[in-house]
Amino acid sequence: MDERKLEELFREAVPSAPPASFDEGDVVRGSRRITARRRMAAAGGGVAAAAVLFAGVGFGTGLFTPGEQNTVASLRESDPKPPAQPAPPTNGPIVMSDPGTRSACGAPDAWLADALVGALPEAAGRAAVSASGPCPSGSRSAAFELAEGASTGNVSVIVSPASSVGAEQAEPTEVRRPDGTEQVVRKAVSGQVLVVRSDPDGATEAPFAERLVAIADGLAGRL
Repeated sequence: MDERKLEELFREAVPSAPPASFDEGDVVRGSRRITARRRMAAAGGGVAAAAVLFAGVGFGTGLFTPGEQNTVASLRESDPKPPAQPAPPTNGPIVMSDPGTRSACGAPDAWLADALVGALPEAAGRAAVSASGPCPSGSRSAAFELAEGASTGNVSVIVSPASSVGAEQAEPTEVRRPDGTEQVVRKAVSGQVLVVRSDPDGATEAPFAERLVAIADGLAGRL
C-alpha cells in the first residue's frame, strides 16, 4: 500500500469536529458580563472598607458611643424635678389697702346693714349686698349699691377681729387707692377693726367719699 492511500485511510478514520455552539457575539457578551462583575465586586469592597474606616474613626474620636441614646435618656429621667410651690394661704390677715388681695365677703350682716342705713339715709329702702373687696377671716360686712350724682359704686362696712388684721392695717387711716376707692379704718370700742369703704364703678368717683369719716367715727363707738 502506498503512502497516499495510507493518508486517505487515516483521514477517514479521524471524526469530523462538531460545529461551534457560540459565535463571536456570544464571546463579546460574556466578556462584558465578566468585566461588570469584577467592577461591582471592586466597588462593594471599597464601600465596605469605607464603612469600617468611618466606624473606627467615630468610635475612636468619640463622635458616637454604643448605647449613647440609652445613657442620655437615663440621665434625663434621673434629673431632679423642682419642688412644687406651696399653695398660698386662704386665711389669715389680709392687707385691706391692697386691691390685689380682694376676696368674697359673704352674705351681708343684718345688724351692720341697719347701722349703715342709719348713718347713710340714702341707703334706706335698698337691699343690702355683699361688700366688694377683701374681708379678713371671721369678719362681718354689709354694703349697698348707691349713686351720688354721676358717681356710682358700692359703699360697705366691714368689721373684723383684730387678730385677723395686720397691726399696721388696724391703725386709724384714711386712704385713697389708685383705683379710686376711698377707705377709712377705725378701731372700734370692742377692739375690733372697722373699715368703711366706697368702691366706685368704672372710672367714676367714689360715691359719698366725703362722708365716710363721719360714718366710721359714728359706728366705731357702737361696735
